[in-house]
Amino acid sequence: MRKTDTTEPTGPERGMSEVHDPFRAYLERGFDSVEGWPGTKESVLFLEVLKDWFRMHSEQGGALEIGIHHAKYLIALHNLLTPCRSLGIDLFEDQARNIDFSGMGGTDGPPTIETCRRHISAFAANPDAIHLMSVDSLALGPLEIKDLLRTYPRFAVTSIDGGHTALHLSIDFMTATQLTSPFGVIAVDDLFHPDWPGVTEGIFRVLSRKEFPFVPLFITRKKAFFCHISVQKNFVTFIAEQFSTRYTRDVRYVDFFGCQVPSFNFGTEY
Repeated sequence: MRKTDTTEPTGPERGMSEVHDPFRAYLERGFDSVEGWPGTKESVLFLEVLKDWFRMHSEQGGALEIGIHHAKYLIALHNLLTPCRSLGIDLFEDQARNIDFSGMGGTDGPPTIETCRRHISAFAANPDAIHLMSVDSLALGPLEIKDLLRTYPRFAVTSIDGGHTALHLSIDFMTATQLTSPFGVIAVDDLFHPDWPGVTEGIFRVLSRKEFPFVPLFITRKKAFFCHISVQKNFVTFIAEQFSTRYTRDVRYVDFFGCQVPSFNFGTEY
């Protein structure tokens, strides 16, 4: 068994709760030291614009991530949304269920729950507000979803980065639509990635069924973001305006499953 480093962090790495802006503090001081592939730092920083959207709609939900690896992206989302309660779901040491071997690469090896806890303790705002759940996301049925809805408010941001087969993506997206706020977003990682065609197959499968209320919002080279159909038009306008303001350049729109959505280029993200 791989030995886990349980050394307690000290000094500037000891928590982010006292920093005025824990999201930016993490991106500046912790993000690069945690292994993972959430995209460029600039593309993660752009998610800061969601805070204004959530504030406009009194949205106070936390972050949910299915497939957290070493918690690099989960910490960023949690710190963006704090104060909140967040949840990370992963197989962790039960890698025998990782049938497509996604998330196994990198110098730090496969995720362990202790490694994630150490990173959360070092860099998350109010680390105790992040709960880790060791479970196969395919095993989350109606009873488990009901329990989660009793425990948490619907999440403001749900990230799907678990199993990369079409089946995993389909099931995880269905789970996400039940647990995400109508004013929230669902992010799907590795869409169009040539190494993981199952992600693209899975998202096309669920969108073509037209049975879920979440539809495309915007895409980057690394991720696709979805929002509730009832707010999609206003949300797209908001996101496009925020991008134009930040980067002073025109927004490129693409047709994605019948929706005209912004496509943002944050550089090479694979």
